[in-house]
Amino acid sequence: MNLKNLIKSSVIIFALCSLCHFGYSTFPSFISSIFFPVNESIFEHLKMLFTAEVIFSLGSFLFIKDNNKYIRMLLRGYLSIFILLLLYLPIYYLFGEIMIVTFLILFITIFATEYILGYLSTKKHHPYLNIASVFFIIITYILFSYLTYHPIKENLFLDKESNKYGIHN
Repeated sequence: MNLKNLIKSSVIIFALCSLCHFGYSTFPSFISSIFFPVNESIFEHLKMLFTAEVIFSLGSFLFIKDNNKYIRMLLRGYLSIFILLLLYLPIYYLFGEIMIVTFLILFITIFATEYILGYLSTKKHHPYLNIASVFFIIITYILFSYLTYHPIKENLFLDKESNKYGIHN
């Protein structure tokens, strides 16, 4: 992927993250709670990032022929979560929430994910792995949903603004 396309896709995913951030507050329901953050915890924002990556992947299917599209979607989602946690958590635990730094780390995460995916792409078709990826995406959303309604009482799940865990209406 050339630099221009890398930046363009990163900006689009970043914008999708912004839209996803307000998905639940705009359309509060059980369905939207599966895909969008229901509070300001770090965990819920991982769901936001994963969903933005999935939406971007679905949109890219219209323009790019890829035999391994679901593998790519899964890798895009998981890789972005891994990179975000790797970059964000040390800074967050040392300095707390600094919004401009958070946005910068989010963009760097998205950019790095797109860059790495450029090297991981393969022309060889993996039909069984592609199908398995769909199941892993579904399982990921089931896990997101479960942990939204039954969060672990750890910092990753704590909404520091309300000092509560999970969904609270």
